[in-house]
Amino acid sequence: MEVCALDVNKKWGIALLALVGACLFLVGGATAVIDPFFHYHKPLSFLSYPLNNERYQNDGIIRHFDYDAVITGTSMTLNFKTSELDALFDVHSVKVSFPGALYKEINENLEKAAEVNPKLKLVVRGLDNLWLLQDADAAGYEESSYPTYLYDDVLWNDVYYVLNKDVLLHNTKGVLGHTLFGQETTSFDDYGNWNAAFSFGRDAMDAVYHRAEKTEMVQELTEAEREMLRRNLTQNVTDLAEAHPEIDFYLFFTPYSIYYWDNLNQTGALEKQLQIEREAIELLLSYDNIYLFAFSDEFDLICDLDYYKDEIHYSEEINSRILRWMREGEHLLTRDNYQAYCERVGEFYTTFDYEALFME
Repeated sequence: MEVCALDVNKKWGIALLALVGACLFLVGGATAVIDPFFHYHKPLSFLSYPLNNERYQNDGIIRHFDYDAVITGTSMTLNFKTSELDALFDVHSVKVSFPGALYKEINENLEKAAEVNPKLKLVVRGLDNLWLLQDADAAGYEESSYPTYLYDDVLWNDVYYVLNKDVLLHNTKGVLGHTLFGQETTSFDDYGNWNAAFSFGRDAMDAVYHRAEKTEMVQELTEAEREMLRRNLTQNVTDLAEAHPEIDFYLFFTPYSIYYWDNLNQTGALEKQLQIEREAIELLLSYDNIYLFAFSDEFDLICDLDYYKDEIHYSEEINSRILRWMREGEHLLTRDNYQAYCERVGEFYTTFDYEALFME
């Protein structure tokens, strides 16, 4: 009798394991086949995919989508429309912006694009002035919470993707819901676009801008900081351009509002920031396939608060203007004109009447 009972228990155990295995196979198979993060393949033609999570979807987009141009950067580039870039430059582009990213994270995504896509010929990338002076290896995110299993080529850690309950219930199921309700795959014009979610203008800016107390201390750029700037730009910008002369890199300094410049003036960092940007310009202009654009001398734009929701974030109209300026070659810095640009910008922001901004 005991032997018979053991046989029954063994059969039940095997059956239970088989059932659990079958369930895991179905769950994992559903996510792997639908693949909401494009880890294994591009979107299936009969499904509609919501694009709504940059750090989980951008790597798959770079690996598996069809494109020959890329728009990338931080939240300052999320309002770009790939349809406008395509029409202006005769390309087929994707947008893979990383909100809040430092230079390293963006560069690693571009390195992957250059590695996997021999058709890549154009990169439009925003260079946030705020992050010029950062350690070259600074990640800007908690590595423990980052989906590194989507970025590497290791198969075993894909269990964090295919057997992830949250992915199944929110993302895999989300693709099915998107499809069943007749919605189309999110366009790259709309991917990450935050323009409609915010108000712009003085009232919106004053609600979030906290003006610093004025200091008489003037910050200076140290030699150690100069070296940090050079390492950051070399490792995370120019090395890629040098390695891929077949790719044109259209880089631009993000045009922040006059409130940003007021903060620099109040905290004694204005002259230092002007030095940082001059050093960055001189380094970037050493490469023939880097086309560098700067818009801080568009003074009417910078001082028009109707284009901004806070110190640094501008409306999608400015993103559209930037693409047109690039196509027309306006605001392009060269070895012949950059010094005049730096002098013009320095003169304006060091003599501007900031107090008048805040008078009733």
